[in-house]
Amino acid sequence: MNRRSPIVTVQLALVATALFLVEAVALCLPALVNRGPILFTDTHGYYVGGRAALDKARAVFERHDGGTGAESVGTVVQNARAVRSAFYSVFMYLVAHGLSLWVVVAVQAIVAVLAIRLVFGLLCPDQPRWRSTLFILLLAVATTLSWTVSFAMPDLFTPLLVLCIIVAVLFWEQLAAATRWVLLAAITGTVVMHVTNPPVALGVLGVGALLKGRRLWPERTRFVMVGGAIGLGIVATLAVAVVGFKQWTLAPHSPPFLLARSIGDGPGKLYLREHCPGVGFAMCRHLDRLDVSVNDFIWDEDVGVYSAVSPEEKEQLRTEGNRIYVAAALEHPWMQGTDIVLDTLQQLVLFSLHEYTIPSSADYTDTEMTLRPWHVPDTRRILFPFWQSIFSVPLYLVVIAALGYALYRWRKGSLSGDQRDFFVLVLAAVLIQALLGGMFSEPSPRYEARVIWLIPMAALLFAYRRANAGR
Repeated sequence: MNRRSPIVTVQLALVATALFLVEAVALCLPALVNRGPILFTDTHGYYVGGRAALDKARAVFERHDGGTGAESVGTVVQNARAVRSAFYSVFMYLVAHGLSLWVVVAVQAIVAVLAIRLVFGLLCPDQPRWRSTLFILLLAVATTLSWTVSFAMPDLFTPLLVLCIIVAVLFWEQLAAATRWVLLAAITGTVVMHVTNPPVALGVLGVGALLKGRRLWPERTRFVMVGGAIGLGIVATLAVAVVGFKQWTLAPHSPPFLLARSIGDGPGKLYLREHCPGVGFAMCRHLDRLDVSVNDFIWDEDVGVYSAVSPEEKEQLRTEGNRIYVAAALEHPWMQGTDIVLDTLQQLVLFSLHEYTIPSSADYTDTEMTLRPWHVPDTRRILFPFWQSIFSVPLYLVVIAALGYALYRWRKGSLSGDQRDFFVLVLAAVLIQALLGGMFSEPSPRYEARVIWLIPMAALLFAYRRANAGR
């Protein structure tokens, strides 16, 4: 039996560590160019929300208000513009306040490397260590992956959630017991990071169940375990809403996105103009502000509605928003359905770099984060440099080429059963993300950019496995 000498073992460990660092640094390239994590306006909301969540938790445990009562919560919500994932908020606040915002990106890079290496090892087994490094480097420079990692936002945890579910559904029997438990913990941990993650997770798991067909019952254990991990994440999110806001919802104090969409798309606007003031909605007081976009309706204090009204009226708009949406959709079903389809299709092809702003930076204290201005002068519009359009072109070409290659290999019958299922689940995640963006908010590049890199990753895995077949 051949045994490696201690020196060789140490050398191999050093090489593996060096390659891991190269992979992690490669995924941080946009942040390195920016000289700091890439920020978005919502980054501020996560930061101040993290401090508020810690104050609220402290008050609950100490059984006194401690300045975090209803009035304080309302102030924080108004300052943060919405209530977002308490889990990512606390993570961001603790890391940024205690160490540096750079550590947020570093942690995201590390978990991304671990997830991608796991997928690579399962789909391309028994390969030299450096080949997985080359694989990650290609993804870093040719896809939106590194931009998502470098973003001080929870966007990365959506594709990581998808990968964890896919691995558990397709490769459960190949995983060691410890790896399975880590994977289930990762699923729970990523579900709580964003309000759209639970529907993405349930959708991918449902498609996986359909793919199994008759094999579903014999393989039910993996689906029960994954479903339980997703359910645990949902329960944790609900617990935060119940304890912190006394609301049974995944998104407490969330702005009325459905109302804004209904008005922006047309059905809500028609319904209100036809039925106000008879229906008695608070929105009937704002019929002169219906010709605005979704984002302006919610965020613009000058031409919009939600950000311009009092906290009491905000609560009224949140309460009645879903009722108006349903009533308008029932009166104008064709218009509503057409708008959802068109917006989903638009979201599906919208994954440019136009919301990854360079330069972007911030100053932060114990309680506040101030984003340094990168807006168009005298407006609230973010300035998107022309280079973002130029650098987006090759990203689109890579996705188109990857999609074409994978479909070609499928048509030729050269993909194995696991590869076909892997590709279907990746496409399902991309489509579900587009549907959520198309239904609940205006189509936005960063929504699809967070998951679109999964398509080139899948195609590259297929090409690599084919190239190394028989070696």
